[in-house]
Amino acid sequence: MKIFTLALIAIAGSSLAWAEGIEDDFSTPVMEGRSALRGEWVFEGNVASCVADPELYVEFANHGPILRWPVKFTEGTAELEFKPKGCQRAIVTLNNETGHVFRMTIGDEVNARTRVFGWAGPSHDTSSETLAQEGVPTLTEVNDSWVKVNVSFKGDQAIVQIGDFSKTVEHASAGREKLTG
Repeated sequence: MKIFTLALIAIAGSSLAWAEGIEDDFSTPVMEGRSALRGEWVFEGNVASCVADPELYVEFANHGPILRWPVKFTEGTAELEFKPKGCQRAIVTLNNETGHVFRMTIGDEVNARTRVFGWAGPSHDTSSETLAQEGVPTLTEVNDSWVKVNVSFKGDQAIVQIGDFSKTVEHASAGREKLTG
């Protein structure tokens, strides 16, 4: 089983990011390998937080603040905890050199983008497929609350847990190589 981590996009605060062999408790603003991009990140009290900047959002092709840790993997488990506060969406995404591979998006009820989805092949050549939507929490349900996320990949199967939501999904994206950072 290979070690992996994930990218965490557009969050208000995060208290822990963990993957087999890597742990970030945000006790310091600088950690080897961690990138805190697209905004003014604050690391205080073991919490990393950032408020999205509308100008940076446009500059980065409608992408908000991001935390990421670089590592290559196919199978493994990652955990994180985040606290969205007044955001439009929170995204956990795993990519590789061909683009997006696996993503969990928690959005508000208005945009109805809350879902888990994956790409069976390169995202620039393949459309994403929704793997789970019913029961995935919305930002309205978790706003200003700490939410635990756990995702485990083995073969073409992923066990996804977001707060009280849990679902095992089977899809080629779960078995694809991921390269973050």
